[in-house]
Amino acid sequence: MNINYHFWNFVVIVDSHNNILLLERNKGDLDGYVPPGGKVEFPETFEESAKREVYEETGLILDQLELVSISGYINEQKREQFVYLDYFSNDFSGEVIKAGTEGRCLWHPVDRLDELLIHPDIKVRIQHILAKDSFEYQIYWNERKNKPSERRLTVNHRQ
Repeated sequence: MNINYHFWNFVVIVDSHNNILLLERNKGDLDGYVPPGGKVEFPETFEESAKREVYEETGLILDQLELVSISGYINEQKREQFVYLDYFSNDFSGEVIKAGTEGRCLWHPVDRLDELLIHPDIKVRIQHILAKDSFEYQIYWNERKNKPSERRLTVNHRQ
């Protein structure tokens, strides 16, 4: 049986004032804020795709990236898995564009993340990435309900 794999990236960017760059989504599939990121396009490397997505969505050029974790969605009914490589960067140049392809780009204080509308699964990933906590976080998808199920897998690799 075939399994369909899809590769994506997710980039947490923090500036020298301890602010995180988030996008206020302009698409109907997810409300609230998300870090920049997107689909890996063949034949890009994972890092190349992360840098491209950040540039397209924010206008920033990433100089250094740190791979922190792997996360994703598993859809057992469709035999499909979305694999995210979760990166951190505080080494960038350029000016943030006000409204990118995925929504408005806004800096927020890291210590106020709990006050923002961020999907709980995304917030968990952001917190792990900020802590540089190497982990695997998998969300099981409920195809019948077309939304995440209650089932999660979290594996911490560093304590």
